[in-house]
Amino acid sequence: MCLFLILYIATGFNSKQVTYFKCGGVSLGVGMEHRVADGYSGLHFINTWSDIARGLDLTIPPFIDRTLLRARDPPRPAFPHIEYQPGRSMKTPLDAAQMTSTMVSIFKLTPDQLNTLKAKSYMAMCMQARRLPDDQETKLHIATDGRSRLKPPLPPGYFGNVIFSAGPFATAGDLQSKPIWYASSCIQNTLARMDDEYLRSAIDYLEIQPDLSALVRGAHSFRCPKMGITSWVRLPIHDADFGWGRPIFMGPGGIAFEGLCFILPSASKDGSLSVAMPFHSKLNI
Repeated sequence: MCLFLILYIATGFNSKQVTYFKCGGVSLGVGMEHRVADGYSGLHFINTWSDIARGLDLTIPPFIDRTLLRARDPPRPAFPHIEYQPGRSMKTPLDAAQMTSTMVSIFKLTPDQLNTLKAKSYMAMCMQARRLPDDQETKLHIATDGRSRLKPPLPPGYFGNVIFSAGPFATAGDLQSKPIWYASSCIQNTLARMDDEYLRSAIDYLEIQPDLSALVRGAHSFRCPKMGITSWVRLPIHDADFGWGRPIFMGPGGIAFEGLCFILPSASKDGSLSVAMPFHSKLNI
């Protein structure tokens, strides 16, 4: 029997669905409410659930002391935190070809293909496909786990949402004309900045915002000219064994917004990666 594990965004953590197939396979769909938990905590719940279903003891109890992420008193943000501010909108309206419907596709990349891609600027290709003018600023949202970046690190069983947003930005012209190291350095420098001092400042910044609903991620956060990347490569996404063995696939149940993509590790641990992302029906690559 094979197991497919599907995660999707829902309005509550009570959304679950089990589907049995004639071939003997089973899929488990679980809704994730990000106001309650991030991917790491959600998988902690699912994997613990599968352990208990097999009669195993609880190995890592949930730690739910939210005071570890409490803002300082008084809050004292030390950085502008542009990652939580709206990115630039399109300088020119999108034409009909750029407003076509999208379809989610999953591409599996072998280790050799990954090495080939590392020699190219993926962001530059995206700018070309979107036909952005050279002076158009584009912003990349990168979901960043703060558990190990905070000092001291959070306990292994911390249950909640510890995802911070990293937001490198550049103009489309620079991304397409400059060497590959330029795009790489924009991303690397932004991620390197995400240390305890920066994350504590981000918590304080969020604490003093008058309307947190204005910061909620949505289509406006990821669609052209912006993008969003969420990596599940370091998450234990294939550890939920309910007695039938490890899942042969785990991935998002859908991607609601153009410009948002997920990077998935291989269930067989062969070094390959899969990329799930929505595509317009017409692309200019």
